Amino acid sequence: MPEDQGFYLAEPSGPARAGVVVVHDWYGQLPHVRAIADELAAAGLVAAVPDLYDGRTTTNPGQAESLAGEMDRAAAPGRLEEAVTALKGRVDGGPVGVLGWSLGGMYAVGLAAGGGIDAAVLYYADGDEDDAAKIHCPVLLHLAETDEFDPPEFYEGFVTALRSAGTEVEVHTWPGTEHSFANRDVALYAPAQAEQAWSATVEFLRDRLTGARPTGG
Repeated sequence: MPEDQGFYLAEPSGPARAGVVVVHDWYGQLPHVRAIADELAAAGLVAAVPDLYDGRTTTNPGQAESLAGEMDRAAAPGRLEEAVTALKGRVDGGPVGVLGWSLGGMYAVGLAAGGGIDAAVLYYADGDEDDAAKIHCPVLLHLAETDEFDPPEFYEGFVTALRSAGTEVEVHTWPGTEHSFANRDVALYAPAQAEQAWSATVEFLRDRLTGARPTGG
């Protein structure tokens, strides 16, 4: 996928049966985001990474907050949908999942709620009861032990609403971590916990996307 269309595309060396939209957090498309897409490709999944910041990145939380405030939020859902369409074309209409962290997780929730997504992995991100009622694909949720942005009850309410709707949900809360613990390029990165979470993520996506027929509608 051409860079000038705002995507980074990582493809496996052989045929792929499924794809994943990868949505960066409020720091932007830092090097680890593309590295993760490459790792998904090594696991046999096509990964598409939309750049919601048009090339801008930072590792400073204050600057990240500014970038998040300046982004074109109205255009973001359309970029994710374009990534889904592109992935569908590369996997012969096969399953497509979404993976997002924090800000990206918020947009991942919206994408999953819109239908057509077959698995969702959310890192320290959630939605409301209306979102939960519309999500029918399996969900994997990674949470920090200490989260300055969302209290535990926010996540608990989201998980309860998903389960009430009959949605499969797997939740991991990682001890000794803070929000952004999985971002390899920032100070809050927690290597041991992030590595375990990543292993669970790859296993979840491979199992749900390549082990069953698409469920999104």
